[in-house]
This record gives sequence, structure tokens and C-alpha cells, in this order.
Amino acid sequence: MAGVVPFLAFALLFLALPTMNIVVGAFRSADGGFTLDNIRGLFSPRIRESFVLSIQISAASAILGCLIGFAIAAAMVLGGLPKWLRGPITTFSGVASNFAGVPLAFAFIATLGRVGLVTMLLKQWFGINIYAMGFNLLSFWG
Repeated sequence: MAGVVPFLAFALLFLALPTMNIVVGAFRSADGGFTLDNIRGLFSPRIRESFVLSIQISAASAILGCLIGFAIAAAMVLGGLPKWLRGPITTFSGVASNFAGVPLAFAFIATLGRVGLVTMLLKQWFGINIYAMGFNLLSFWG
């Protein structure tokens, strides 16, 4: 029993308590009183559009990932890919699979966000403002 105490403490401190804080906070107003306004706000057009966009991006990236992953796996196993390419492709696949989700989103925002490195370099060095040209990282095609 003593062996699971650190795990239970970790789960309580970093999973259960923050989750409960979010759940309770969803029903609190700015002054700390009980409210359902936050829940009603979930049905506003802007929030709905955000959910739809998130689902579209998730579906597109899942389908594209499956197709590309299958093509690479088929090329390695069935296509007679040279052995010297198999190691680098396997290594890249392992690295790419660990660089997903939040780290990947942060990398895109830090690179191509409104004040991202590439965005600012293009603006300062070449006078190119990709956002003035219609680019939006937070859109489906972004």
C-alpha cells in the first residue's frame, strides 16, 4: 500500500484537484457566486464555430496521418525500400510521433503566430506581413 502513496498523491495534486477546480469554476461568476451563464456561453456561435473547426482539423489530420503513415509503412515493408533508408525513416517516425499535440501546437505558434519568429523575420527583413495577406494560423488552412 505504501508503494502507491506517491502515485495517489501525484494523481490527486496534478489530476483530480485541477480538474475539480475547473469543474467548480465553470459554475462561478466573476464575483464568485453560482451561475449558469458560463455553460450557456458554450452555445454561442463563436464557441460552436470553434468546436466545429477543431473537429474538422482533427479529422483532416487523422485521415492525412493514416494515409501518409500507411504509404510509408507499405513502402518499407512491401515496396522494397533500400535498407539504408529504413533506419532514418523509423527514427523520424519515432521522433515525429513524440512531437505531437501541445508541443507541436506551441512550435507552430512560436514560429508562425502573429509574433512568431518566422512571421517577424519576414516582416522585418523583407517587409512581408503574412497576416495582412490573409494568412491566419488559427484557421483550418492555417
